[in-house]
Amino acid sequence: MKRLVIGLDLDGVIIDSATVMLPLLSEVCNRPVSIHEIYCPDFGVALNIDEKSVHYVWKQTLETGLIMNASPIAGALDGLSAISRHEIWLVTARPGFIQSLTESWLNERGVKYDNILFDMGGNKHSARPGFDVFVEDFIEEARIIANAGVYTLLFNQPWNQADVLPENCHRVHDWNDIVLAVNRLASEIEEVT
Repeated sequence: MKRLVIGLDLDGVIIDSATVMLPLLSEVCNRPVSIHEIYCPDFGVALNIDEKSVHYVWKQTLETGLIMNASPIAGALDGLSAISRHEIWLVTARPGFIQSLTESWLNERGVKYDNILFDMGGNKHSARPGFDVFVEDFIEEARIIANAGVYTLLFNQPWNQADVLPENCHRVHDWNDIVLAVNRLASEIEEVT
């Protein structure tokens, strides 16, 4: 089986950062907030909260280390282990100032990866030329990556629902789907070469 170059987003694919933000979102909304209410990537729009409140939630999450309390997405650690023979690139829009916190989170959970890149929002597809596959949870980013010719897996989340995806972009519902898709792609590429 061919060794692939795999790009993986962190938040919403490996790290459940949205759930750790729910208490803060509930605080600013002055009511309990459910993950299913976040129907679009901009939770300010989804929850009808102002930019100041959005900034407060992100600042509290990132600058206080709250992000360290985030759980892995269900199946992510086992799934990453299952595809670890491939070249794994973690590519995130997270700002560089939380790089050490992020790397600590990954190391504490034994996540194996080859490279990690920060501050790549809107530019993930060009982070490393030659990705064979990229796993993303933000639909616009997934479209950009797919339109750049990279086989893209859109990890199902409440904020990325759409009826139409680019031809080489496929929705996956869990980490088992990711592992199956990666193995299938590796086999297909090997048969062609």
